[in-house]
Amino acid sequence: MKTFFIQCILLVVLLQGCGDKLNLKPDSRIVLPKSYKDMERILDNTDYLNFSPDLPQISADEYFIPSKVHWESLRSVTARNASIWAVDTYSGDRAINDWSFPYKAIYFANNVLRLLENNDHVTETELRELRGWALFVRAYNFYSLVSTFSKAYDPATSADDLGIPLKLSSDIDEIVPRSSVAKSYEQIIADALESSELLPKHIVEGKKNRPSGVAAYALLARVYLSMRDYEKADYYADKALSIYDKLIDFNTLNKTSSTPFTYNAEETIYYSRIINLYSELTSARPVLTYGIDPGLLQLYDPSDLRLQIYFSKNTEGNFNIKRINTLSTFPFAGLATDELYLIRAECLARGGELGQAMYYYNRLLLTRWDPNATGVYVPYIDKSATTVEEAVDMILTERRRALVFRGIRWTDLKRLNLEDRKIRLSRQIDEEVYYLEPNSSRYVLPIPEEEISKSGIQQNIRE
Repeated sequence: MKTFFIQCILLVVLLQGCGDKLNLKPDSRIVLPKSYKDMERILDNTDYLNFSPDLPQISADEYFIPSKVHWESLRSVTARNASIWAVDTYSGDRAINDWSFPYKAIYFANNVLRLLENNDHVTETELRELRGWALFVRAYNFYSLVSTFSKAYDPATSADDLGIPLKLSSDIDEIVPRSSVAKSYEQIIADALESSELLPKHIVEGKKNRPSGVAAYALLARVYLSMRDYEKADYYADKALSIYDKLIDFNTLNKTSSTPFTYNAEETIYYSRIINLYSELTSARPVLTYGIDPGLLQLYDPSDLRLQIYFSKNTEGNFNIKRINTLSTFPFAGLATDELYLIRAECLARGGELGQAMYYYNRLLLTRWDPNATGVYVPYIDKSATTVEEAVDMILTERRRALVFRGIRWTDLKRLNLEDRKIRLSRQIDEEVYYLEPNSSRYVLPIPEEEISKSGIQQNIRE
């Protein structure tokens, strides 16, 4: 794989230098990727292509820092600043993988798309799969970037709000200006839609690092939910679940294990993990730097199996996250069926279909319930709601319980505050309390200064 990666770098240099004369090969030792297997290896590079940004997770409200000593012990100044929503997030830090990793993945995807042009070394079926795979990778990473470095999608302002540079070519020297938020989402949706038509519909078991048609639908559901287009979010969540709707009965999992799941957990649709550059605040191991927010823990019923399966107590008496849907200490941030059940439930509730909404809500909760948790048999009783507001509130609370530490909470906060929910974040570190106001400009992370200096693109304003 390392040799092939070096060859890929040489390929890119060759492509840039030769223009359309791709038959020129100045060094006979360079092997140009042409076959399905060649490009499969590029897209199977999980060291770069299956990551999600870290900063949204450490900027959200799912954890607390026990003391100023713990906060000061954080190795990264970026982690310290992001945890308290400082105006200057990086303070000179240069290795901002939340920006560079998604663009590396996009770079690989764009090169595969380039290699597929006029390629007679792959069959039509192989071409469709590889193109769909590359487009999915590009869409997934564009969405990661716009969710981190741009404002939430607002139909009233999206045409003017600053989005991300939409890098659509393999030319490494091309400088692309920032598109609008509207254009950024248009590109994400276009790539995801085309990939949904090209990829095989069903998941390849044992290879969930690879996308499928159901993964493309799940991505579209997540994207449309963040745009508050609840009708389309429901449409694509339904399409995904019509193909793959498996839920794990948590009663079958080992509650005391630090690794109750596998890499190819049954609910996983597409595997991605948080970059974990700031591991003291995101790692799924019993470290002492952070604890799960006590208010979040209080949302779980005593009979909710996730209290034991998702969390473990550390030596300070606080709780840390376990390895959910993965064996890695890098938290899972991919696409899974539990998220789709909740997207359907929320969208149906907002549309006034309370019976159907609560069906999806209860179907998920039933698989998380331990009737003997309290020592007295407590059967799960289907919950109901009588108003749209009540149903939506119940489902949003369940999103907090179900999708903990997946990097999703940050996007939820941005979209929900646009609906005037007035969610004000606070972080107390000893006697000092820091706040993040609803719809603050600090919900948009700054672009790394190195990128600004090299490309000249416009920086985000944080006040």
